[in-house]
Formats: sequence, structure tokens, C-alpha cells
Amino acid sequence: MRIAHLSDIHVLDLTEVRWTRFLNKRLTGLVNLVGHRKNAHPQALRETAVAELAVAPDIDHVVVTGDLTNLALESELTRARELLSPLAGRLSVIPGNHDVYTRGAERSRRFEGHFGDWMWTGGEGHHYPWIKLLGPSDAGVALLGFSSAVARLPFIATGVVSAAQIARLGSLVSEGAFGGRTPVALVHHNLHARGFRKDKMHGLSGREAFLTALEQAGVKLLLHGHTHVAHRMHAHGLDVIGSGSSTWASEDPRHIARYNVYDVGPGGLEKVEIRTYSAHARAFVTHAT
Repeated sequence: MRIAHLSDIHVLDLTEVRWTRFLNKRLTGLVNLVGHRKNAHPQALRETAVAELAVAPDIDHVVVTGDLTNLALESELTRARELLSPLAGRLSVIPGNHDVYTRGAERSRRFEGHFGDWMWTGGEGHHYPWIKLLGPSDAGVALLGFSSAVARLPFIATGVVSAAQIARLGSLVSEGAFGGRTPVALVHHNLHARGFRKDKMHGLSGREAFLTALEQAGVKLLLHGHTHVAHRMHAHGLDVIGSGSSTWASEDPRHIARYNVYDVGPGGLEKVEIRTYSAHARAFVTHAT
């Protein structure tokens, strides 16, 4: 199967948003958006990526590993859904820390209210990890969507995969829920160390325990976002890949907007294709494989 991986598209939409909605953590986010992050994630890049994937006959499924929005506002969630709707039918999403930016967004499960039908199927209930069975049992993928997103204080963007999610993963394995398909997991926060300060302020708590649980479940590939910089490693028997941000308007090779395409077979990851944005071509072009 061929899976395209977008992440951290950061839709901004302040339509009819009252100023009182910024009397919380959003105030610091707004300062960033009118400061050094102004125009950092232009609409044109989001539209280009979606338009390309919408007409790509060789892509079986598209995943977005969180941070669909900036401030978890209803207007942003609605706009993100409109933007991604051309991919509906072969699209899966998970929340990032920006999608659960405030306690109110977390309590109301605002993200799930807007995107539940792109995560859960049937009558399984709205629990993480959600599971989607793609393709035939002998050559398909069991896609697992975890949530590491939790509301934090200003300037803190740490995440955690709850014990309940790890227990549910174990139950899915014991029930034979994968049906012989290759398990591929999605989570927003990165799994690699980035230094003491960044790990304490932006990292994933309990990452070793999470990797161990995925290894025991037979997961072969773990996809993440969060860092805006592409990263790849092999740990606990898994290929762990962060696509970087798909909409970062930068010419720096480390930061340039990108998305990945993976070939996944019965044994796990077979090939990675990296597509980066070319301002000259106004398109995402193959950069490396």
C-alpha cells in the first residue's frame, strides 16, 4: 500500500472570533502569529499539497499527524475540514497539541467533534487508538491513531499517550483486530531526544514505554509530526518517521515544506519518497528516496 503523510499544516482562521477568546493561552499563540510566525504556513502550500494528492491515483490513503490548526478555534477546525475534504474517503487524522490548545477545547473534545468521521468507523466508540483496516488481510495495513495531545500551560507543548490507550492497544492485539495486516501507528509528538530543554517543554512523556508497547504489538512503522523538521530513526524494531511540516514557507533545506509517501508491505516499510515544495515549480517535487 502507498500512504501519503502530511503534518503540521497549521490552518489559521479568525473569522468572527471575539477578542474574549484570547483571554487564555491563545494570547501567547496570537503574539507568535503576528510576530515571527506571521505567514509561516501560507494557505497556498496547503492547497497545493491537497490538490496534488486528490488526483494521485497511486496513493491508497493519506494521513495527517496533527496540528491541523493553530489555536483550536471552531473557525480553524471548520476551515481545515473544508481544505482537506477533497481527500475524504481515503483520509485519516489525529490531533496535535495545537488542536487541543486550551482546556475548553480539550474538555469539549472539539477536534473529535469536527473530525470524528475521519478517525472512527462503525460503532466502536470514540476511543484512542482508533483502528482502520485498509486493504486485504495478506497485503493491507491496520492503521492505528493515537492521541498525544493535551492542553498545557503557555509555552509548554509536551504530550503523553495515556495508559488507557496502551491498554487498548493490547486488547486490539489479543482480539486479533489487525486481521493479518501490517500495523502502522500515528502519533503527533516526536519520539527522539532533542535536548534537555526541548524535551522538557515540547517532548513526549513516557516515550520508551510507548515504543515498547508498539514493539510488543508488532507495529512496524510509526509516523509523527510536531517538530516541523523531518526526522527518521529505527528503534524498538520500528521505523519511526517524522515528515516535518507540510506547509512551512522556508527555503532552508531542513525546514522546507514537505510530505512523504511510503510503500508498506507485509514486512513493513519498503520505500520512502520525500516530496518537497518548489517555489519555482509551485508544486511538491521528489527530493529524495
